Amino acid sequence: MTQLRTLAVVIALAAGLHSGGAALAQEDIGIPECDRFITSYEVCVTTKVPATHRVTFAQQVAQLRTTWRSLAQDPQTRQQLEAICRTQGEQMRRGLEPFGCAF
Repeated sequence: MTQLRTLAVVIALAAGLHSGGAALAQEDIGIPECDRFITSYEVCVTTKVPATHRVTFAQQVAQLRTTWRSLAQDPQTRQQLEAICRTQGEQMRRGLEPFGCAF
């Protein structure tokens, strides 16, 4: 079931990348720090990353979104999620720097 949900998120993300990202707003995490990062990441990927690399980055963010949404639904981990998003987000930002992304 988890693999099907992950596949659905990847498909939705890919569709959003082709439509300029409009479909992606429906996939909020519910934690402002996390949602800001995901939005900035997707804008960077769709506007600056060459098409040949987008699938890889789209898969990474789809998996991250799935993980963060799962953590946000658990009251025990939700409290720590902002810090998790900040830390993981910083690591992923560094991977996008070569493409000229600054967020």
